[in-house]
Amino acid sequence: MRVESLFNQARSMVKGLYFLAMDELGFRPEQAFAYAQDELERLMRKDAPGPNAILQTAIYMEGNRRGLKLSKDSPYAVDMLDILIDTYNQCSVERLVEAGVDDEELRAIQLDMDTVRKVFLS
Repeated sequence: MRVESLFNQARSMVKGLYFLAMDELGFRPEQAFAYAQDELERLMRKDAPGPNAILQTAIYMEGNRRGLKLSKDSPYAVDMLDILIDTYNQCSVERLVEAGVDDEELRAIQLDMDTVRKVFLS
């Protein structure tokens, strides 16, 4: 029996959190984003830049799919984007590989990270 990778686990958890927040509780995308950030914050570790980047990327990618718009006028959004920038600055290909992503997942996470940068950090 194959253990599901962190990459797939992160995507699945985030998708479930957004589903609960938006489809069952009626939250707006921005509220669902904050909910997902809060729920997954306990999984973030200072000594784990690869897994942190994978989790943050999953949160932002699902938010993007769900219509998330972050206002640069919102102190909360600015704080979250600063965390994302720091997370991405600490992450490298080596850190992603250390997190257990295979070659296919590495390409997918890099594409997702590029999308997140373009959509939310440009």
